[in-house]
Amino acid sequence: MVSETVYVGLVALSTAIAAVAAWWLWDEEMNLQGRLFVGIVAVYAVAGLLVIGELLAPSRMWMVAAYNFEAAVTAFLPLLWFLFILEYTGHLRRVPRAAVYALVGWNVVVAALEITNPIHDLVWSGYTILASPFPHVQAEGTALAVALVLPGTILYYASIALLGAHLLVGPSVGRKQTAALLVGYLPTFAIFTLWFGGAIPGPLAGALVIGSPLILAVVAWAVFRHQLFDLAPLARESVLEVLDDAVVVVDRDRRLLDYNAAAAERFPAVAEHEGELVEHAIPELRPASERGEDGDDERDGDPADTGNGDGGVIDAAVGRSAAGTGASESPSGGDPTDVLPSTGTDDSPFVSTFTRFEDGEVREYDVTVSPLEVRGSVAGYTLVLRDVTERRQHVRDLEQQTTQLERFASTLSHDLRNPLNVAHGRVELARERHDDEHLETASDALDRIDQIIGDTLTLAREGQTIDELDRVDLATVARDAWGTVDTGEAELDVRADAGVRIYADATRLQSVFENLYRNCIEHGGASLTVTVERTDEGFAVADDGPGVPPDERDQVFEYAYTTDDDGTGLGLAIVEAIARAHGWSVEMTESESGGARVVFSGVETVETPIAGDGGRVVAVGSTVD
Repeated sequence: MVSETVYVGLVALSTAIAAVAAWWLWDEEMNLQGRLFVGIVAVYAVAGLLVIGELLAPSRMWMVAAYNFEAAVTAFLPLLWFLFILEYTGHLRRVPRAAVYALVGWNVVVAALEITNPIHDLVWSGYTILASPFPHVQAEGTALAVALVLPGTILYYASIALLGAHLLVGPSVGRKQTAALLVGYLPTFAIFTLWFGGAIPGPLAGALVIGSPLILAVVAWAVFRHQLFDLAPLARESVLEVLDDAVVVVDRDRRLLDYNAAAAERFPAVAEHEGELVEHAIPELRPASERGEDGDDERDGDPADTGNGDGGVIDAAVGRSAAGTGASESPSGGDPTDVLPSTGTDDSPFVSTFTRFEDGEVREYDVTVSPLEVRGSVAGYTLVLRDVTERRQHVRDLEQQTTQLERFASTLSHDLRNPLNVAHGRVELARERHDDEHLETASDALDRIDQIIGDTLTLAREGQTIDELDRVDLATVARDAWGTVDTGEAELDVRADAGVRIYADATRLQSVFENLYRNCIEHGGASLTVTVERTDEGFAVADDGPGVPPDERDQVFEYAYTTDDDGTGLGLAIVEAIARAHGWSVEMTESESGGARVVFSGVETVETPIAGDGGRVVAVGSTVD
């Protein structure tokens, strides 16, 4: 027979292996499946310590106490294994939370009764210290004990059934992992059978702990060789449930492995077709290569392949008609899954976009396909189905607004300016013959209209997105713009640090400086100094004038905002529009002298020195003829 020393040594070794495995596997970022398995391993380690305590206890009282605690701890193993396998097979999310809490609560009650049994004797009517092959405790169960142990026994056999079913009919991508888990779980069944048959000596918990390294070895092989916690579970915890978009996971044969709550809500058929081809649940995902030229299904022999997920079938021509007319109602009377033609790509087995009728309206989806690799080869795919209906409608609205804006600019530029020029010419002719204050006022009004039209056209054009940016010398553009503005006696101070190149459109950048210079002169007077300098994130233009009050700094870039009766209020709006077209941000602040300071950030700088441009240059009184 096995001596007590050898038995305790085996339990201690197995306990140490379980403790090291729990420490090795634990990761704060691991998914629920991994956490449950670590919990199982930890239970084996704690049970091993209690078994050692029972065998080495100095008195009968301590042996019984250790036995009660080890019985309470090991009672959680069936529940933890059941929850682990439920999560692994993807069924845990279908179990109501209340049921899970009830199972956990039941185990807590059983554990509490077992620990406190010496007080009430409800679980065990008495304890016997067996001397062979070495002293250990054996308890005599009561009638209540059978009822208390029965749920754990059911969970144990249910776990085996779930693993077996998953191995037989589950996705092929995880078949080796499932087989490994089943092999690792079966020794527990053998240990129970042999122990109750008297073939294994010592306490039952000790036998379970000694057998645990075999379970851990098989699972470790599954973790290392087949990424046990890495494919569908990883996709679920890391991607699926944190997205508002519908997400489905399929294997390399396009069979549905997993899906998130958003997918179940938008495509209810996924719950009925798990393990089948994903197009059975979401027919729009059928590859374009399996459709005819008109979008019809080319598969034969499988009626399910022609369904739309809810049993309805729609002719592709009807879908094309609805798509072409932009109908908001299903042509078949509002079927929630009527299918419109889909489009696919050559480098993906799935379509890239599709359109379907939902609740009487057309919904548009983009499909993002991400391969899931195992040991360097594609084992499956994660499909993100993003509802882009509102976004695409917004894009269409913007395109329409852009078209209207272009028409408006054309009207200003030609249709309105032509009669304006005629009126201006007639007024000037009239003033040559008979000039009076009314004609002068009319001429000033026409000039004012012309200025407003010019600024409005500039605002409309300068705010358009810039497709290509050039390397532009910031200091050179700043000086060139100074020479095109009537600056009077004002001075331009281009700091040495402004001698850099930035990525910009030179023409529009010069327009920025011109409008800023005009704004400085108009509000700061003719004798101020304007400074151009570099900042950490771009550049700034400042003056030593009166500045802008803090409560007005957020408004100065607004359309038509002005404090000057003769101004259009579009100068700084043009500056802001050009900055936005470059992808920059702009704000009004205060300069060191208390004047206005306009700061541009988000400007990409070309970190290349400019030869011969390291000094400070001051331009004085450049004017326009």
